[in-house]
Amino acid sequence: MNNWKRVIQTASLIGVGALLLTGCGNGSGNKASDNGASGSSGKDELVVWTFTSELSTMINDYYLPAHDDLAYDIRIVEIPSDQFETKLDPILGAKDAPDVIALESAFVKKYVESGMMADLGSLGLDEAATDTYQYVKDVGTSKDGVLHALAWQAAPGGFYYRASMAEELLGINDPTAAQTTLSDYDKFYNEAKEIKEKSGGTTYMISSVQDLAKPFYGQREHGWVEDGKLVIDESLYDLLDVSRKFVEEGLTQDTEGQSEAWFAGMNGDNVFGYSLPTWGLHYWLKPNATAADNSSTTEGDWRMIQGPSSWFWGGTWIGATANSEMQEEAAQLVAYLTTDQEFLKQWAGDTGDFVSNEQVVEEIKSEYEEEFLGGQNHYAEFADMVQDINAKILTEYDQTIETLFTDSCLTPYSKGEIDQQTAIQNFKDAVANAYPDIQID
Repeated sequence: MNNWKRVIQTASLIGVGALLLTGCGNGSGNKASDNGASGSSGKDELVVWTFTSELSTMINDYYLPAHDDLAYDIRIVEIPSDQFETKLDPILGAKDAPDVIALESAFVKKYVESGMMADLGSLGLDEAATDTYQYVKDVGTSKDGVLHALAWQAAPGGFYYRASMAEELLGINDPTAAQTTLSDYDKFYNEAKEIKEKSGGTTYMISSVQDLAKPFYGQREHGWVEDGKLVIDESLYDLLDVSRKFVEEGLTQDTEGQSEAWFAGMNGDNVFGYSLPTWGLHYWLKPNATAADNSSTTEGDWRMIQGPSSWFWGGTWIGATANSEMQEEAAQLVAYLTTDQEFLKQWAGDTGDFVSNEQVVEEIKSEYEEEFLGGQNHYAEFADMVQDINAKILTEYDQTIETLFTDSCLTPYSKGEIDQQTAIQNFKDAVANAYPDIQID
Protein backbone atom coordinates (compact mmCIF):
# COMPACT_ATOMS: atom_id res chain seq x y z
CA MET A 1 0.00 0.00 0.00
CA ASN A 2 1.31 3.41 0.95
CA ASN A 3 3.76 4.80 3.46
CA TRP A 4 1.22 4.94 6.32
CA LYS A 5 1.34 1.15 6.32
CA ARG A 6 5.11 0.96 6.22
CA VAL A 7 6.97 -0.71 9.04
CA ILE A 8 10.62 0.34 9.13
CA GLN A 9 12.79 -1.98 11.14
CA THR A 10 16.60 -2.19 11.11
CA ALA A 11 18.52 -0.08 8.62
CA SER A 12 21.76 -1.25 7.02
CA LEU A 13 23.91 -0.28 4.06
CA ILE A 14 24.22 -2.55 1.03
CA GLY A 15 25.37 -2.50 -2.56
CA VAL A 16 24.89 0.67 -4.58
CA GLY A 17 23.60 3.50 -2.38
CA ALA A 18 22.28 3.42 1.15
CA LEU A 19 19.08 1.40 1.12
CA LEU A 20 16.74 0.92 4.02
CA LEU A 21 16.12 -2.78 4.37
CA THR A 22 13.49 -4.58 6.36
CA GLY A 23 13.94 -8.17 7.45
CA CYS A 24 10.68 -10.08 7.15
CA GLY A 25 10.50 -13.81 7.41
CA ASN A 26 8.84 -16.90 8.69
CA GLY A 27 12.08 -18.66 9.45
CA SER A 28 11.61 -21.46 6.95
CA GLY A 29 13.15 -22.85 3.79
CA ASN A 30 13.52 -20.26 1.04
CA LYS A 31 12.83 -17.34 3.33
CA ALA A 32 13.05 -13.99 1.56
CA SER A 33 16.13 -12.22 2.87
CA ASP A 34 17.71 -8.79 2.90
CA ASN A 35 21.25 -9.58 3.93
CA GLY A 36 23.63 -8.78 1.13
CA ALA A 37 24.05 -9.00 -2.62
CA SER A 38 23.76 -12.78 -2.90
CA GLY A 39 21.91 -15.44 -0.97
CA SER A 40 23.76 -17.36 1.72
CA SER A 41 22.62 -20.56 0.00
CA GLY A 42 24.62 -19.72 -3.13
CA LYS A 43 21.46 -19.89 -5.24
CA ASP A 44 20.40 -17.29 -7.75
CA GLU A 45 18.38 -14.44 -6.27
CA LEU A 46 15.14 -12.85 -7.34
CA VAL A 47 15.40 -9.30 -5.99
CA VAL A 48 12.18 -7.52 -5.05
CA TRP A 49 11.99 -3.82 -4.22
CA THR A 50 8.98 -2.55 -2.32
CA PHE A 51 7.81 0.39 -0.23
CA THR A 52 5.25 -1.69 1.68
CA SER A 53 5.73 -4.46 4.21
CA GLU A 54 2.61 -6.12 2.80
CA LEU A 55 4.67 -7.54 -0.04
CA SER A 56 7.16 -9.05 2.40
CA THR A 57 4.31 -10.69 4.29
CA MET A 58 2.78 -12.04 1.10
CA ILE A 59 6.03 -13.54 -0.09
CA ASN A 60 7.22 -14.99 3.21
CA ASP A 61 3.91 -16.19 4.60
CA TYR A 62 2.06 -17.20 1.44
CA TYR A 63 4.20 -17.47 -1.69
CA LEU A 64 7.18 -19.34 -0.27
CA PRO A 65 5.15 -21.92 1.67
CA ALA A 66 3.21 -22.60 -1.55
CA HIS A 67 6.46 -22.87 -3.56
CA ASP A 68 8.88 -24.63 -1.22
CA ASP A 69 10.89 -26.16 -4.06
CA LEU A 70 12.17 -22.94 -5.66
CA ALA A 71 15.64 -23.23 -7.16
CA TYR A 72 16.41 -19.64 -6.18
CA ASP A 73 16.19 -17.33 -3.19
CA ILE A 74 14.08 -14.19 -2.93
CA ARG A 75 15.57 -11.03 -1.47
CA ILE A 76 13.21 -8.24 -0.48
CA VAL A 77 14.43 -4.67 -0.16
CA GLU A 78 12.01 -2.34 1.62
CA ILE A 79 12.47 1.37 1.00
CA PRO A 80 10.30 4.16 2.44
CA SER A 81 7.88 5.38 -0.20
CA ASP A 82 9.18 8.94 -0.05
CA GLN A 83 12.63 7.61 -1.07
CA PHE A 84 11.54 4.85 -3.40
CA GLU A 85 11.67 6.69 -6.72
CA THR A 86 14.96 8.44 -6.00
CA LYS A 87 16.56 5.09 -5.13
CA LEU A 88 15.06 3.25 -8.08
CA ASP A 89 15.45 5.73 -10.93
CA PRO A 90 19.27 5.80 -11.11
CA ILE A 91 19.61 2.02 -11.44
CA LEU A 92 16.50 1.07 -13.37
CA GLY A 93 17.78 -0.30 -16.66
CA ALA A 94 21.20 -1.15 -15.19
CA LYS A 95 22.48 -4.57 -14.17
CA ASP A 96 21.95 -3.73 -10.48
CA ALA A 97 18.23 -3.09 -10.96
CA PRO A 98 15.79 -5.30 -9.05
CA ASP A 99 13.85 -8.02 -10.84
CA VAL A 100 10.46 -7.09 -9.38
CA ILE A 101 9.25 -3.67 -8.24
CA ALA A 102 6.20 -2.49 -6.34
CA LEU A 103 4.55 0.65 -7.70
CA GLU A 104 2.22 2.95 -5.81
CA SER A 105 -0.78 4.31 -7.69
CA ALA A 106 0.67 7.82 -7.41
CA PHE A 107 3.65 6.90 -9.57
CA VAL A 108 2.79 3.60 -11.26
CA LYS A 109 2.14 5.22 -14.64
CA LYS A 110 5.58 6.80 -14.63
CA TYR A 111 7.14 3.33 -14.75
CA VAL A 112 4.48 1.68 -16.90
CA GLU A 113 5.27 4.26 -19.60
CA SER A 114 9.05 4.20 -19.03
CA GLY A 115 9.94 1.40 -21.45
CA MET A 116 11.85 -0.28 -18.62
CA MET A 117 9.18 -2.74 -17.50
CA ALA A 118 8.78 -6.27 -18.85
CA ASP A 119 5.84 -7.22 -21.05
CA LEU A 120 3.75 -9.33 -18.66
CA GLY A 121 1.40 -10.33 -21.44
CA SER A 122 4.16 -12.13 -23.29
CA LEU A 123 4.94 -13.93 -20.03
CA GLY A 124 1.42 -15.33 -19.77
CA LEU A 125 -0.26 -12.81 -17.51
CA ASP A 126 -2.80 -11.49 -20.02
CA GLU A 127 -4.58 -14.82 -19.78
CA ALA A 128 -3.98 -15.17 -16.04
CA ALA A 129 -5.54 -11.75 -15.45
CA THR A 130 -8.77 -12.50 -17.30
CA ASP A 131 -10.84 -11.97 -14.14
CA THR A 132 -8.88 -8.97 -12.87
CA TYR A 133 -10.97 -5.79 -12.70
CA GLN A 134 -10.51 -3.81 -15.89
CA TYR A 135 -9.49 -0.60 -14.15
CA VAL A 136 -6.65 -2.44 -12.40
CA LYS A 137 -5.40 -3.69 -15.78
CA ASP A 138 -5.85 -0.25 -17.34
CA VAL A 139 -3.55 1.29 -14.74
CA GLY A 140 -0.85 -1.29 -15.46
CA THR A 141 -1.14 -1.03 -19.24
CA SER A 142 0.96 1.38 -21.31
CA LYS A 143 -0.35 3.67 -24.04
CA ASP A 144 0.70 1.12 -26.66
CA GLY A 145 -1.47 -1.55 -25.04
CA VAL A 146 1.20 -3.60 -23.27
CA LEU A 147 0.51 -4.95 -19.77
CA HIS A 148 3.40 -4.11 -17.45
CA ALA A 149 1.96 -4.28 -13.92
CA LEU A 150 -0.89 -5.80 -11.93
CA ALA A 151 -2.29 -5.30 -8.43
CA TRP A 152 -3.68 -7.70 -5.84
CA GLN A 153 -6.17 -5.14 -4.58
CA ALA A 154 -8.74 -2.71 -5.93
CA ALA A 155 -9.40 0.54 -4.09
CA PRO A 156 -12.75 2.16 -4.91
CA GLY A 157 -13.55 5.13 -2.72
CA GLY A 158 -16.65 5.75 -0.65
CA PHE A 159 -18.09 8.17 1.88
CA TYR A 160 -18.01 6.98 5.49
CA TYR A 161 -20.51 8.75 7.73
CA ARG A 162 -21.74 8.66 11.32
CA ALA A 163 -25.04 6.79 11.54
CA SER A 164 -26.17 8.47 14.77
CA MET A 165 -25.60 11.93 13.30
CA ALA A 166 -27.40 11.00 10.09
CA GLU A 167 -30.47 9.95 12.06
CA GLU A 168 -30.41 12.89 14.45
CA LEU A 169 -29.59 15.67 11.99
CA LEU A 170 -30.94 14.41 8.66
CA GLY A 171 -33.58 11.86 9.63
CA ILE A 172 -31.69 9.11 7.76
CA ASN A 173 -31.59 5.64 9.30
CA ASP A 174 -29.99 3.39 6.67
CA PRO A 175 -27.26 3.52 3.96
CA THR A 176 -29.73 3.25 1.08
CA ALA A 177 -31.48 6.43 2.19
CA ALA A 178 -28.12 8.08 2.81
CA GLN A 179 -26.96 7.33 -0.74
CA THR A 180 -30.17 8.76 -2.19
CA THR A 181 -29.76 11.89 -0.08
CA LEU A 182 -26.07 12.38 -0.97
CA SER A 183 -26.04 11.15 -4.57
CA ASP A 184 -24.71 14.36 -6.17
CA TYR A 185 -22.78 17.42 -5.06
CA ASP A 186 -25.77 19.77 -5.03
CA LYS A 187 -27.45 17.43 -2.55
CA PHE A 188 -24.19 16.99 -0.66
CA TYR A 189 -23.87 20.77 -0.27
CA ASN A 190 -27.49 21.23 0.79
CA GLU A 191 -27.23 18.48 3.40
CA ALA A 192 -24.01 20.03 4.68
CA LYS A 193 -25.92 23.25 5.35
CA GLU A 194 -28.65 21.24 7.08
CA ILE A 195 -26.08 19.56 9.32
CA LYS A 196 -24.58 22.89 10.30
CA GLU A 197 -27.99 24.40 11.07
CA LYS A 198 -29.39 21.43 12.98
CA SER A 199 -26.21 21.01 15.05
CA GLY A 200 -25.98 24.68 15.91
CA GLY A 201 -22.72 24.95 14.01
CA THR A 202 -20.95 22.28 16.04
CA THR A 203 -20.82 19.58 13.35
CA TYR A 204 -19.21 19.79 9.92
CA MET A 205 -20.10 17.67 6.91
CA ILE A 206 -16.41 16.95 6.24
CA SER A 207 -13.11 17.60 7.95
CA SER A 208 -11.02 18.78 4.99
CA VAL A 209 -11.29 20.02 1.43
CA GLN A 210 -9.38 16.80 0.66
CA ASP A 211 -12.64 14.95 1.33
CA LEU A 212 -13.98 16.75 -1.74
CA ALA A 213 -10.81 16.80 -3.82
CA LYS A 214 -10.02 13.09 -3.93
CA PRO A 215 -13.46 12.11 -5.30
CA PHE A 216 -13.39 14.98 -7.80
CA TYR A 217 -9.95 13.97 -9.04
CA GLY A 218 -11.27 10.46 -9.53
CA GLN A 219 -14.41 11.45 -11.44
CA ARG A 220 -12.63 13.42 -14.18
CA GLU A 221 -13.27 12.53 -17.81
CA HIS A 222 -9.81 13.68 -18.91
CA GLY A 223 -6.35 13.06 -17.49
CA TRP A 224 -4.00 15.87 -16.55
CA VAL A 225 -2.05 15.55 -19.80
CA GLU A 226 -3.42 14.49 -23.19
CA ASP A 227 -1.38 14.56 -26.40
CA GLY A 228 1.32 16.52 -24.61
CA LYS A 229 -1.08 19.27 -23.46
CA LEU A 230 -2.19 20.20 -19.95
CA VAL A 231 -5.91 19.53 -19.52
CA ILE A 232 -7.95 21.06 -16.72
CA ASP A 233 -11.07 18.92 -16.65
CA GLU A 234 -14.36 20.79 -16.32
CA SER A 235 -15.10 18.93 -13.10
CA LEU A 236 -12.14 20.66 -11.46
CA TYR A 237 -13.82 24.03 -11.86
CA ASP A 238 -16.78 22.51 -10.03
CA LEU A 239 -14.37 21.34 -7.34
CA LEU A 240 -13.07 24.88 -6.92
CA ASP A 241 -16.59 26.27 -6.61
CA VAL A 242 -17.79 23.62 -4.16
CA SER A 243 -14.65 23.85 -2.02
CA ARG A 244 -14.89 27.64 -1.81
CA LYS A 245 -18.51 27.40 -0.62
CA PHE A 246 -17.68 24.74 1.96
CA VAL A 247 -14.87 26.81 3.45
CA GLU A 248 -16.61 30.20 3.29
CA GLU A 249 -19.83 28.86 4.78
CA GLY A 250 -18.15 26.84 7.52
CA LEU A 251 -19.32 23.48 6.23
CA THR A 252 -15.87 21.93 6.63
CA GLN A 253 -13.63 21.92 9.67
CA ASP A 254 -10.95 23.06 7.20
CA THR A 255 -8.22 20.78 8.48
CA GLU A 256 -5.38 19.46 6.36
CA GLY A 257 -5.87 15.90 5.15
CA GLN A 258 -3.96 13.33 7.22
CA SER A 259 -3.17 15.93 9.86
CA GLU A 260 -3.62 15.29 13.58
CA ALA A 261 -6.81 17.34 13.59
CA TRP A 262 -8.17 15.44 10.57
CA PHE A 263 -7.66 12.09 12.28
CA ALA A 264 -8.99 13.41 15.62
CA GLY A 265 -12.40 13.99 14.08
CA MET A 266 -12.78 10.25 13.64
CA ASN A 267 -13.35 9.81 17.38
CA GLY A 268 -15.11 13.10 18.08
CA ASP A 269 -18.56 14.57 17.53
CA ASN A 270 -17.78 17.40 15.13
CA VAL A 271 -17.28 15.63 11.77
CA PHE A 272 -20.11 13.88 9.93
CA GLY A 273 -18.05 11.96 7.38
CA TYR A 274 -14.85 11.23 5.46
CA SER A 275 -14.09 10.31 1.85
CA LEU A 276 -11.89 7.20 2.05
CA PRO A 277 -10.93 4.28 -0.21
CA THR A 278 -11.25 0.61 0.73
CA TRP A 279 -8.04 0.51 2.74
CA GLY A 280 -8.95 3.74 4.56
CA LEU A 281 -11.38 1.77 6.70
CA HIS A 282 -8.73 -0.56 8.11
CA TYR A 283 -5.70 1.72 8.22
CA TRP A 284 -7.14 5.15 9.07
CA LEU A 285 -10.71 5.02 10.33
CA LYS A 286 -10.55 1.99 12.62
CA PRO A 287 -7.27 2.92 14.34
CA ASN A 288 -8.51 6.46 15.04
CA ALA A 289 -12.10 5.70 16.07
CA THR A 290 -11.15 5.44 19.74
CA ALA A 291 -9.68 8.37 21.65
CA ALA A 292 -6.08 8.00 22.80
CA ASP A 293 -7.20 7.91 26.45
CA ASN A 294 -10.01 5.45 25.62
CA SER A 295 -12.54 7.98 26.89
CA SER A 296 -14.71 7.71 23.79
CA THR A 297 -15.15 5.62 20.69
CA THR A 298 -17.16 5.79 17.48
CA GLU A 299 -16.80 2.09 16.66
CA GLY A 300 -20.01 0.65 15.26
CA ASP A 301 -21.42 4.09 14.44
CA TRP A 302 -19.99 4.34 10.93
CA ARG A 303 -21.65 3.41 7.65
CA MET A 304 -20.34 3.53 4.08
CA ILE A 305 -21.92 4.63 0.80
CA GLN A 306 -20.55 5.59 -2.60
CA GLY A 307 -21.57 9.20 -2.18
CA PRO A 308 -21.75 11.71 -5.05
CA SER A 309 -19.21 10.12 -7.42
CA SER A 310 -17.19 7.06 -8.41
CA TRP A 311 -13.48 7.27 -7.68
CA PHE A 312 -10.50 5.34 -6.40
CA TRP A 313 -7.42 6.12 -4.36
CA GLY A 314 -4.27 4.11 -3.87
CA GLY A 315 -3.24 0.55 -4.41
CA THR A 316 0.02 -1.24 -5.14
CA TRP A 317 0.92 -2.60 -8.56
CA ILE A 318 3.84 -4.98 -9.13
CA GLY A 319 5.77 -5.80 -12.26
CA ALA A 320 9.05 -7.18 -13.59
CA THR A 321 11.87 -5.04 -14.94
CA ALA A 322 12.74 -5.32 -18.62
CA ASN A 323 16.42 -6.11 -18.07
CA SER A 324 15.87 -8.82 -15.46
CA GLU A 325 17.56 -12.12 -16.20
CA MET A 326 14.82 -13.83 -14.18
CA GLN A 327 11.72 -12.56 -15.95
CA GLU A 328 9.94 -15.91 -15.90
CA GLU A 329 10.52 -16.27 -12.16
CA ALA A 330 9.43 -12.66 -11.66
CA ALA A 331 6.28 -13.26 -13.70
CA GLN A 332 5.49 -16.36 -11.65
CA LEU A 333 5.62 -14.27 -8.46
CA VAL A 334 3.51 -11.46 -9.94
CA ALA A 335 0.96 -13.94 -11.27
CA TYR A 336 0.56 -15.65 -7.91
CA LEU A 337 0.18 -12.46 -5.89
CA THR A 338 -2.23 -10.76 -8.29
CA THR A 339 -4.20 -13.51 -10.05
CA ASP A 340 -4.10 -16.76 -8.05
CA GLN A 341 -7.66 -17.15 -6.83
CA GLU A 342 -6.93 -19.37 -3.83
CA PHE A 343 -4.29 -16.96 -2.57
CA LEU A 344 -6.55 -13.93 -3.10
CA LYS A 345 -9.39 -15.60 -1.21
CA GLN A 346 -7.08 -16.33 1.68
CA TRP A 347 -5.61 -12.81 1.62
CA ALA A 348 -9.08 -11.24 1.60
CA GLY A 349 -10.13 -13.42 4.52
CA ASP A 350 -6.98 -12.75 6.53
CA THR A 351 -6.75 -8.99 5.94
CA GLY A 352 -10.13 -7.71 4.77
CA ASP A 353 -8.47 -6.30 1.64
CA PHE A 354 -10.80 -5.77 -1.32
CA VAL A 355 -9.02 -7.89 -3.90
CA SER A 356 -8.65 -7.25 -7.62
CA ASN A 357 -10.14 -10.48 -8.97
CA GLU A 358 -13.81 -10.10 -9.86
CA GLN A 359 -14.56 -13.82 -9.71
CA VAL A 360 -13.12 -14.06 -6.20
CA VAL A 361 -15.05 -10.99 -5.06
CA GLU A 362 -18.31 -12.34 -6.43
CA GLU A 363 -17.71 -15.62 -4.62
CA ILE A 364 -16.94 -14.15 -1.21
CA LYS A 365 -18.80 -10.83 -1.10
CA SER A 366 -21.90 -12.23 0.62
CA GLU A 367 -19.81 -13.49 3.54
CA TYR A 368 -18.92 -10.08 4.99
CA GLU A 369 -20.49 -8.31 7.94
CA GLU A 370 -18.40 -5.49 9.35
CA GLU A 371 -19.11 -4.82 13.03
CA PHE A 372 -17.29 -1.50 12.84
CA LEU A 373 -19.89 -0.44 10.26
CA GLY A 374 -22.82 -1.64 12.32
CA GLY A 375 -22.91 -5.01 10.56
CA GLN A 376 -22.98 -3.51 7.07
CA ASN A 377 -21.65 -5.63 4.21
CA HIS A 378 -19.23 -3.09 2.79
CA TYR A 379 -17.55 -5.69 0.59
CA ALA A 380 -20.71 -6.12 -1.46
CA GLU A 381 -21.00 -2.33 -1.74
CA PHE A 382 -17.44 -2.06 -3.05
CA ALA A 383 -18.17 -4.83 -5.56
CA ASP A 384 -20.80 -2.57 -7.11
CA MET A 385 -18.75 0.62 -6.85
CA VAL A 386 -15.63 -0.76 -8.51
CA GLN A 387 -17.47 -1.28 -11.80
CA ASP A 388 -17.73 2.46 -12.46
CA ILE A 389 -14.09 3.42 -11.96
CA ASN A 390 -12.34 5.09 -14.90
CA ALA A 391 -8.60 4.56 -14.54
CA LYS A 392 -7.76 5.64 -18.07
CA ILE A 393 -7.42 9.20 -16.79
CA LEU A 394 -4.19 8.29 -14.99
CA THR A 395 -0.95 9.63 -16.44
CA GLU A 396 2.70 9.50 -15.49
CA TYR A 397 2.43 13.13 -14.34
CA ASP A 398 -0.33 12.66 -11.77
CA GLN A 399 1.60 12.69 -8.51
CA THR A 400 3.31 16.01 -9.24
CA ILE A 401 0.50 17.78 -11.07
CA GLU A 402 -2.15 16.88 -8.50
CA THR A 403 0.08 18.28 -5.77
CA LEU A 404 0.64 21.46 -7.78
CA PHE A 405 -3.10 21.90 -8.32
CA THR A 406 -3.83 21.38 -4.63
CA ASP A 407 -1.08 23.68 -3.38
CA SER A 408 -1.14 26.50 -5.92
CA CYS A 409 -4.80 26.54 -6.91
CA LEU A 410 -7.31 24.61 -4.79
CA THR A 411 -6.09 25.46 -1.29
CA PRO A 412 -5.54 29.23 -1.71
CA TYR A 413 -8.72 29.63 -3.75
CA SER A 414 -10.91 27.71 -1.31
CA LYS A 415 -9.58 29.88 1.52
CA GLY A 416 -10.45 33.05 -0.40
CA GLU A 417 -6.84 34.17 -0.70
CA ILE A 418 -6.95 34.59 -4.50
CA ASP A 419 -9.58 34.72 -7.23
CA GLN A 420 -10.21 31.78 -9.56
CA GLN A 421 -8.45 33.27 -12.58
CA THR A 422 -5.31 33.86 -10.53
CA ALA A 423 -5.54 30.38 -9.02
CA ILE A 424 -5.73 28.73 -12.44
CA GLN A 425 -2.87 30.82 -13.80
CA ASN A 426 -0.71 30.04 -10.77
CA PHE A 427 -1.35 26.36 -11.39
CA LYS A 428 -0.45 26.63 -15.07
CA ASP A 429 2.75 28.48 -14.19
CA ALA A 430 3.67 25.79 -11.66
CA VAL A 431 3.14 23.03 -14.22
CA ALA A 432 5.17 24.92 -16.83
CA ASN A 433 8.02 25.22 -14.35
CA ALA A 434 7.87 21.52 -13.43
CA TYR A 435 7.35 20.22 -16.98
CA PRO A 436 8.67 22.63 -19.64
CA ASP A 437 7.79 20.14 -22.40
CA ILE A 438 4.06 20.11 -21.62
CA GLN A 439 2.05 22.48 -23.81
CA ILE A 440 -0.05 24.91 -21.79
CA ASP A 441 -2.73 27.11 -23.33
